[in-house]
Amino acid sequence: MANFQTVQDRIAERYSEIIDEPADFIKSINKPLKQSFRINTIKGKKEEIVNKIRDYDSNIKNVKWCDNAFISNLTNLGSSIEHFSGQIYIQELTSMIPPIIVQDLLQKNRIIDCCAAPGSKTTQIANIMENKGHIIANDSRHARIKSLRGNLDRLGITNTTVTLRDFQSFPNTDAEVYFVDAPCSSEGTVRKKNAVTRKWKEKDYERFNKIQKGLLKKACQMSPIGSTVVYSTCTFAPEENEDVVNSIINEENMELKKISLNGMKMGKGITNWKKTEYDGNVEKCARIWPHHNDTGGFFIARMEKC
Repeated sequence: MANFQTVQDRIAERYSEIIDEPADFIKSINKPLKQSFRINTIKGKKEEIVNKIRDYDSNIKNVKWCDNAFISNLTNLGSSIEHFSGQIYIQELTSMIPPIIVQDLLQKNRIIDCCAAPGSKTTQIANIMENKGHIIANDSRHARIKSLRGNLDRLGITNTTVTLRDFQSFPNTDAEVYFVDAPCSSEGTVRKKNAVTRKWKEKDYERFNKIQKGLLKKACQMSPIGSTVVYSTCTFAPEENEDVVNSIINEENMELKKISLNGMKMGKGITNWKKTEYDGNVEKCARIWPHHNDTGGFFIARMEKC
């Protein structure tokens, strides 16, 4: 009988050379991820909403690096009146990081969320902007636009224009910040109950790599000098992370910026994978490992047009 290998086993095996504490990593990805949520202050005062949630879960914990983020022991907050009324948004913690690392740039400016559906980051950005300025939320998949619009309506977001288009053919549009949360293999979500991960083949990573390079290249090409592009995925695969960033930064004259967040342990981007060497500046990218912060896995790159 052939040995059965779980998705978790395959992930641990594939990335064993770049994981600092393999035993802790394996333990963490086999442990269910607690539900996290974000307070939507467009719909009410943070303290009042938190007190309502405490009626369900008195042990909710505030997240050190995000004032509006909390962790709950419950699994059914999606059935709460606070969810239906848009006072909270259920969102994985790592997904909240990209807007936070550039929140000083989000005040009353034009922002483009290139792959926006279902709206986690778009609604978070709107919250940070206090529903002012202008967000263009684009997605290429018609089926997902409905959920994007629904979340914008539920959370009371009024500063956002929704567009349905393949971003690689999007008309050149100036903005202060471009978010490229690219489609990926989603390996970093392996701890979620309904994780979409599967046993990917090498050709799948190549397929995602091509899509991701196209999206990031387009965002960098249309970005004016001095603007910022934030690239992110929820996967561990260097083919979808450092390899994508490495191929674009010099070609499109982008300067990588170091990323840090108080209370969040971040690993550096790797500069070597399967005998491929990357630009040393790729170390400025950030890797979020599940065993470092009890979260999912995530990758982020922040770059500025020179």
